[in-house]
Amino acid sequence: MCIGVCMPRAYAVPSVDEAQEALSEAEAHMEAVTAEYAQLKSEYDALQAQIDKAVAQAMEAQKKVIAGRNDLGTLANYEYRGGSLGILDMVLSSEDFRELLRNLEYLASIQQYQADIIAEQKARVAEYQALLKLLNEKRDEQDKKLVELEAKQAEAQAIVDEAKNTLADAQAEEARLEALALAAASMYNAYSDPGIYDGWNTNPGAGDEGSGDVAEPGSTGWFTGYASAYGGESDPTTPNPGITATGAVCDDWSMGVAVPMAWKNYRQYFGRTVEINYNGMTVIATVNDCGYMGAGSRSLDLQPGVWKAFGFDNCYAWGVRMVSYRFL
Repeated sequence: MCIGVCMPRAYAVPSVDEAQEALSEAEAHMEAVTAEYAQLKSEYDALQAQIDKAVAQAMEAQKKVIAGRNDLGTLANYEYRGGSLGILDMVLSSEDFRELLRNLEYLASIQQYQADIIAEQKARVAEYQALLKLLNEKRDEQDKKLVELEAKQAEAQAIVDEAKNTLADAQAEEARLEALALAAASMYNAYSDPGIYDGWNTNPGAGDEGSGDVAEPGSTGWFTGYASAYGGESDPTTPNPGITATGAVCDDWSMGVAVPMAWKNYRQYFGRTVEINYNGMTVIATVNDCGYMGAGSRSLDLQPGVWKAFGFDNCYAWGVRMVSYRFL
């Protein structure tokens, strides 16, 4: 309460000692946060190395599964066309008992060969599924680490903001405030643009980058979106083989995908591995291209090796389908 003319209350400006004490506390806090961040980042990077190894193993196992599936298809086609004789045929076609024994032995060998092929394919699929399980476990663990890293980034920024608010009028300590800000900024990875290969010819609409306001996936977790198909012999709109935006070859067996140019910073996905789920099947591919893709209405564009791995004969048979995916 004031009597007469009330004068405005003076703002309490921190003294030099108070400013230095507040900064010392902020610096100690930042040092602890930075150390915790470095430890988490080390664990995150170690998990990424394990993921990269698991991806390489899974992609190799995936090749074997696809090759085995083709072998089984060839075998089934052979059987459908009457490739191997049955026991009754053996009896009727044998001129004597000795020849019958030889024919039965031959039939047993064929049946054993077929059983071996089926058993080998089951083993390949089991290995692939085990590697996918390991890969997903490591990626889930890494996602948790990333959440912790982002929390440390937020904590570091809060330290800077609190110090700025406390020392708003203590101009003498600006250099120490700047050092705190730099420490917080160092926790964020700088985005680098890898650019697009000049000889790119897989996407006729490459010049149109869309509206640029389409939301792109975050850094963690699974996402759903529409996936189209392109490339290879069945696609008359692109050369076969063609050259993607990263300079990779797109042909009838390439295991690549394109992302929409409508995503902000879409080039940051180049070279990354993406895990795609559809109809209970999982295929691992590499991002090596980009396109207009309906101004981002489709999330992925699958190259021939990918949609063939899902069991489709051509890009029109695949069409546009809803998939779930995440970047590894």
